Amino acid sequence: MSFRYLGLATHVSRIESSLINYIAIAVACFLPVLLWGLHKALGLHSWQGKPEGCRKLGLSGNSNLADEHDDRYKDTMVRQHSGVATWRVKSLWIYPIKSCRGVELETGIVIGTGMEYDRQFSFAQLSSKFPVSANTPQEEKAKHTWKFLTQRSLPPMATIKTEVWVPDPSSPTYTERHPNVQSGGVLVIRFPHVQSEEGIMGKVKDLLALGQPEREVHILFNPIQEQISEKGYTVEGMEIWKDKPRSLIIASTEKDDQWIQELRSYLGITNHLALFRVLKGEQPREVYRCAPRKEELGYQPTVGFQDAYPLHILNLASVRDVESKLQKGAPPLSARNFRPNIVITGGGAYDEDSWKRIKIGGYQYYVSCRTVRCLLPNVNPLTGKRHRSEPNRTLKGFRCIDAGDPKNACLGMQMVPALEHSRIEVGDEVKVVEVGEHLYIKQ
Repeated sequence: MSFRYLGLATHVSRIESSLINYIAIAVACFLPVLLWGLHKALGLHSWQGKPEGCRKLGLSGNSNLADEHDDRYKDTMVRQHSGVATWRVKSLWIYPIKSCRGVELETGIVIGTGMEYDRQFSFAQLSSKFPVSANTPQEEKAKHTWKFLTQRSLPPMATIKTEVWVPDPSSPTYTERHPNVQSGGVLVIRFPHVQSEEGIMGKVKDLLALGQPEREVHILFNPIQEQISEKGYTVEGMEIWKDKPRSLIIASTEKDDQWIQELRSYLGITNHLALFRVLKGEQPREVYRCAPRKEELGYQPTVGFQDAYPLHILNLASVRDVESKLQKGAPPLSARNFRPNIVITGGGAYDEDSWKRIKIGGYQYYVSCRTVRCLLPNVNPLTGKRHRSEPNRTLKGFRCIDAGDPKNACLGMQMVPALEHSRIEVGDEVKVVEVGEHLYIKQ
């Protein structure tokens, strides 16, 4: 028997080959775990899955406004094909966070403050003349004010998407003690991913976020006191128009909450940014001005973070007529530009201007005043891009119709529910009960 010496190089080559294979297998096995760990450590776990114990509120199919540009909704077509108008609800909307993307419904529950889940949250920035922090003495912080934010000043807010998930006893993960159930549901927020840090860590986070174009955040919708204490939520006043309700701070760049730091970068805000929630049990924002009084209603109407009134109704024929008058080159105009709760069809443009009281389905609503328009409808509700002049320019050309505010245009109507609890469904008939004159009263 004889042995043949193959040489040291051959053996080394075999060892190197085996070692490389071993390393490759180890990397393949442990890399996903490493990346997962980095995602958790760096706060990049953007997609959190469906909230346990809940179902998603809203439409499951196409929007009921998908055909809003159809010719049959034009004012001339409506008047040609109808004798007595039959008004109906075409679309229903809530906006869980003020001035952010809305949620379309098939059925809406109406309470004294408007549509349930509507405008219960609002972003605000800290308006101050000098820097403050969480450790700044209270007497110094009192000189600074949290002021609400809208698309009027920050058009990209239109691209912040929202979802509402409500407790669902049929869910396999539902239990009465689940935090999502105890808080009455979950608010889901999504916004485009941006790099929020400079340097190597920012580049690492960006690399790990590839394939995740959106940041996703889950917020307890209406946390109970135990959850408020556990999460360290605080209470401060937030200025909204002439009111300053004490509200719950859910997240703040003052507290170094990672997701809101990223949102501040996306929106291009330099001041501190916070997400506020209406605080139950605090002094509510009571509605007066053009609204019916408590003695007439049997209850005092209030609002969450709406501008002034609980409900906003919009006639699609009026929107189509405004669109027909826009300057050449202006983008298509959607009912969504005007952020209504209720979109109706069936009659002519601007017929709603004289309504004082209506019945939707089986419930009555007081039509308190016209909706005075600002520049917000110039913002595209999908892209967050603001047009330099339209539709504001066209509206001011022929819709400055209310002597109470003669310099500003009107479109849509503000309403107060006659009862503290009612219900609206898409397809409900809308009947005009009373008509009359309107005179807008400014804030």
